[in-house]
Amino acid sequence: MESAYEWKQYYRAERARLGAARLLEMVDVSPTLEPASGGAVVVPHTRIELTGHQIASAVSTVLASGADRVLALGVLHGARRIDHSRVTAARAGDPDEVEGLRRVHDEVGLASEEFSLDGFVEMLTLAADRAGRRIDVVRRYPFLVGDDPASLPGVDELERLMADGALLVATTDPIHHGHAYGTPTDRCLDPDDPSTMAAARSAIDDQLDALSDHRFVDFAQLVERDRSDFRDTGPVLAHLVGTGFTSDLHDIALVDYSDPLDAPTPSWVAAALVSIRPARFLEVGRIV
Repeated sequence: MESAYEWKQYYRAERARLGAARLLEMVDVSPTLEPASGGAVVVPHTRIELTGHQIASAVSTVLASGADRVLALGVLHGARRIDHSRVTAARAGDPDEVEGLRRVHDEVGLASEEFSLDGFVEMLTLAADRAGRRIDVVRRYPFLVGDDPASLPGVDELERLMADGALLVATTDPIHHGHAYGTPTDRCLDPDDPSTMAAARSAIDDQLDALSDHRFVDFAQLVERDRSDFRDTGPVLAHLVGTGFTSDLHDIALVDYSDPLDAPTPSWVAAALVSIRPARFLEVGRIV
């Protein structure tokens, strides 16, 4: 898999193989989280046959909230195939390409071959149609955010959407680990070992704590440590929700990618379902 486009086809085929009935069944049996105004839900974009229940919980949460608009923040993995050289240069720090690409993108143009929100949007559309609901999903892809999300061109639109009551959903796969992702052999962790799950939970908590405190420089270091793709959606989420948020890590799965990547085991990605509650909410749910 050398491009976002190839992954887009891979996941599209997976959803087609599962079928609409199976996707809706996941929604029916997955728990609904307590939606918090001004908060967020974080979901993965891993193999839906293994982690679809996490995405389904976000879908059922959206439906239960009564929201008619969702602001969905997607990961921009590699842009379009024709943009590969520009993206590579921008990530290497080329100032002209950074200036040209650093902003919030929509699903047209640079993000038109991106896949990270496809599973969530398809599942939500199916569930909303079945319920006779129309829910507008505004898909946005922050890119090259760095440690100053407030200065990101286009973030003002996201702030307006939140102020108008949109429910925020962001996607990330917060850990990529093993042979397929460049982990040294002597540091590869067995996903079936309970200590590996504990280490994954701790790493994800570290990322969330840094975001809650708006320690974006520290967060960038954690992203590198964990090979996380939360690097852009995370700081923008933290900017929109505000400092001091609390988070609940509801579920983690370590998803094997050795087969699609033709890599030795272990080669796994952590998928996590997280709910975010802004600081202005007390535990009892009253606004202060």
